[in-house]
Amino acid sequence: SLVELQKNIRQEISVTRRQLKASTSEAEKTTLEEELKQLDQQLSDSVADFERIATGVEPSVFIAQAETGFSWKDELTTLLEPTVKELKQLTARARQKTQLKEEILDLGKQAATANRAVAQLNTLIAASHDPKIKTYLRELLPAWQNMHKRLQGKLELTQLELVKLEDQNGGAAHSPTEYIKTFFRERGLYLLAAVLAFGGVLVLCRLLNLLLMRVLPGARRDQRPLYVRIFEILFYVFTMVAAVGSFVFVLYLAEDWFLLSLALILLLGVVWAVRQVVPKLWQQSLLMLNLGPVHEGERVIYQEIPWKVEALNVFAKLHNPDLGLTLRVPLDSMIGQVSRPFTQDEPWFPCRKDDWMLIGAKPLAKVVSCTHEQVEVVEMGGRRIVYRTGDFLAATPINLSSGFSLSVLFGLSYDLQPIITTEVLAKLEAFLHGKMEEHGYMEGCHSLSVDFKTAGASSLDVVVLATFKGEMVPQYPRLERALNKWCVDCCNENGWEIPFPQLTVHRPDAQPA
Repeated sequence: SLVELQKNIRQEISVTRRQLKASTSEAEKTTLEEELKQLDQQLSDSVADFERIATGVEPSVFIAQAETGFSWKDELTTLLEPTVKELKQLTARARQKTQLKEEILDLGKQAATANRAVAQLNTLIAASHDPKIKTYLRELLPAWQNMHKRLQGKLELTQLELVKLEDQNGGAAHSPTEYIKTFFRERGLYLLAAVLAFGGVLVLCRLLNLLLMRVLPGARRDQRPLYVRIFEILFYVFTMVAAVGSFVFVLYLAEDWFLLSLALILLLGVVWAVRQVVPKLWQQSLLMLNLGPVHEGERVIYQEIPWKVEALNVFAKLHNPDLGLTLRVPLDSMIGQVSRPFTQDEPWFPCRKDDWMLIGAKPLAKVVSCTHEQVEVVEMGGRRIVYRTGDFLAATPINLSSGFSLSVLFGLSYDLQPIITTEVLAKLEAFLHGKMEEHGYMEGCHSLSVDFKTAGASSLDVVVLATFKGEMVPQYPRLERALNKWCVDCCNENGWEIPFPQLTVHRPDAQPA
C-alpha cells in the first residue's frame, strides 16, 4: 500500500542520511546526496498520490500561479484557449484511457524488472558464503524492494484511475454524438440568437439602403453620380461591420467564451483571406464607382456576345435587347473587360426568335429559340438542330427575315446577239412580271430587273435580280426554282435558243501538193 511504501522510503532516507554523515569520501557523499534527492522526490510523489486518491481531486489546481508580464502571444493563446479546450474535450476521455493503458503497460514492465532484481539479490544472498558479500548484498536489497513496492503502488493507482474512468464513462453519456447533442442543447439558443441578429442587421440595412436610394438625389438615374456610388460602397462596408458586430455582441452578452473565441477565429480567417485579394477588391471598387474600364450604359463583349451594361454593383446587370435576356453576373467577371459606347442601329445578335437563317451550305432554317448558351433551329423539312452559340456565330449565319434577294443567271444563244440588250431584256422582264403577279408573289417583291451580264464562251448571259420582303422567306426555295422555270418558259414562248457548251475547232486550209 501507499502508507507502507512511504514508511519504507522514510526508513531508506534515514539510512542514507546516516551513511552520508559517516562517509569520508567526497565522491561517495555526492552519490549519497543524489540518492537522497531521489528518495525525497519519491516520498513527495507518494504523498501526492495518496492525497489525490483519498480526495479524488488534483492538488495542483490550488497552487497559485506566478504573475507574468504582458505578452501578445500569451494573450492570443488565452483568447483561443476556450475553443481549443472545447474541441479537445470531445476526445479527452478516449485519450486519457489510452494514456492510462500505456502507463499501466510501462509500469508493469518496470515492476516486473524490479521484482526480478529483488529475486536475483535474494538468490545471491542465499548462495553466497562470503560474509562481506552477503552484507553488501543485504544493503542493496532494501532499495530494490522499495523500488518494487513504489512501482507496484504506482501500477495499482493507475489501474484504479482507469477503473474509475471506465465507471464514469458508463454508457454513451460521453460519446461524440451525445456531446454534440449537449452542445446544441446548451449553446444552440445563443448561436441561434447570434445568427438571427446577423441576418436581422443585414435585412434592416438592405431595407434602409433601398429607402435611401429612393430619396437620395440622382440615385435612381440610369447614370448614377459618383457621390451616390461612393455612398453605396461605404454603406455596404457599414452593413458587413454592423452584421458581424451584432453576431459577436450577442455571444459576448451570453458570456459563451467558446462560441465567442470560435467566432473571432473565423473572423481572423476571413480577414486573412481578404488580405490576399485586396488588389481584386480594389478593381471591383473602381468598377462599382464607374471609374474602371467597364462603364454603365455601354456595350461590352461577355461570353462572345455583346451586352449592354445596365448596372455595376455587387453584381453586374447585363442586357441583350435582341435575345431579350438579362444576366446578373458577379462583378469580378467584368475584370479584364473593356466597354465602349454604341449607336442605336448596332445589332446585338444576328437573329431573334422566329427569324429565318441561312447557316453555311445548309438548308433554310427557322430559329425557334436563342440564348447566350445555345441556338435551336428547325430546317425546312423538319430537322431540328441545336448549336452552341459560339459555333453558331462562327458559321456567319445570314438573316433573311428583314429581306432577301435572288439572282438567276441565264444563258441565251449568240443568234440573239442583235437584240440581246434591248428586245430580249424587255420581253423577259415583262414575262417575269406577269408570272409574279399571276402567282401572287408581286406584293412581296420590292423590285425585279433583268440585265445583260456578260458574253460567255458559249452563250450570252443574262441575270435576273429580284428583291423580296422578309415575309416571303418561307417561299425562298420555291421562288428560286420559279424564276429559273419562268426564264425557260419565256424562251419557249419566243423561240429563243438555250445553248449548250460548244467547242469550235479551227484547222488551216489544205495546202497544194
